[in-house]
Amino acid sequence: MKSKRMLAAVMAAALLMSAGCGKAQEQTQEVPTGTAVEVMTVSSGPMNAEYSVTGKVVAVNEVQVFPLLAGQVLTLPVKEGDKVTKGQTLLTVDTSTVTSTLGALQQSYSATKAATDGAISSAQLGVQQAQIGVDQAQQALDNTRALYEVGAAAAQDVTRAEQALEQAQGALQQAQGGVSQAQAQQSASLAQIQASMDQITTQAALGTVKAPCAGTVTAVNVVRGGMASSAQPTVVIAEDGKVEVAASVAEDVFTNIHEGDNAGVLISVLSDDMLQGTIGSLPAAANVQTNLYDIPVALPADAAPPMGAFATVTFYTARRSDALSVPTEAILTGTGDERYVFVVDDSGEDDTAARVVVQTGLVSKTDTEIVSGLAEGDRVVVKGQSYLSDGAAVRVVAGEDDTSQSDTAAGVTANTVDAADGEG
Repeated sequence: MKSKRMLAAVMAAALLMSAGCGKAQEQTQEVPTGTAVEVMTVSSGPMNAEYSVTGKVVAVNEVQVFPLLAGQVLTLPVKEGDKVTKGQTLLTVDTSTVTSTLGALQQSYSATKAATDGAISSAQLGVQQAQIGVDQAQQALDNTRALYEVGAAAAQDVTRAEQALEQAQGALQQAQGGVSQAQAQQSASLAQIQASMDQITTQAALGTVKAPCAGTVTAVNVVRGGMASSAQPTVVIAEDGKVEVAASVAEDVFTNIHEGDNAGVLISVLSDDMLQGTIGSLPAAANVQTNLYDIPVALPADAAPPMGAFATVTFYTARRSDALSVPTEAILTGTGDERYVFVVDDSGEDDTAARVVVQTGLVSKTDTEIVSGLAEGDRVVVKGQSYLSDGAAVRVVAGEDDTSQSDTAAGVTANTVDAADGEG
């Protein structure tokens, strides 16, 4: 009986405490309705269209070195990537086939000179003897004239002495002519042989191929022990090591770029950062093989990409100084290629989506120009637009949508939760 009284007392106390805490209240919380979207405010600013192509790093001025003498490569002291100076030896070619007759010509030269030297010496001896005859005839004439003056000689004796002197002088002139003729014959014979030797020496010198300019070796097309010929360049040099990017574009792009315009250049083997290039001299006509226009793009002075590296070149083909634009992903396509966006209409009690047809213009890597349909200050939906329809309720969220917001992009309904207004 006592235990029953104690149980009843405990239950009574519990009822009193429960009544003192007050009544539980059911409270309802409403989550805002509407599709969660992100927006951006339309504004105007500079814009340009972009066109990207793949290019290649090439030499600004590529010098192809051809050997002037064909033959086996004896030495090859350079390789691709080497820096060379003007006049530096690039390779040497075997010249034995050219110089094989040089020894015989040298012997012929010596023999011819010795023979002609003998003929000249003999002719010179004849001149000396003829000169003695002239001297003797002159002395005889002088003596005869002296005798004639004192009456010891007749006039005929003087005449005969004068004739003898003339004959001696003629013999001297003939002997001197013989010397000149022998010297001329020697000079002609030796000059002919010397010309042949000089020709061989000149050809042999061509066996040493030297760099015509300073620069970087970009290609070596021969190997030591192999054959070099004038059919192809043995070595290719990028003059002064200067490089540029060569790219090719179609006519619609070509007509919208100009010499001196900027172009973005991304060379992945060099860096992940885009370099600021400059468009060089434009070609007068398209490449006859590709029907594309070859465009040179100069690189910054401090850029040193490897020769032959691939590059992505971005040309900015059209420019607007003041254009309305929105992210390309915000634009949707309807029937008949109709382009439209959704803007947030906040004129009513709740924000709603308004479907707006737009006309587009330039397209950059991320944005598209809006020619008509929008005005500066309009709030365009950039995320969540695929779930909207004209007039649908929206709620603008700040920042990136989280997972729960993305899951409710098709619409958020109100839910109720129970909460006590105190501890129970």
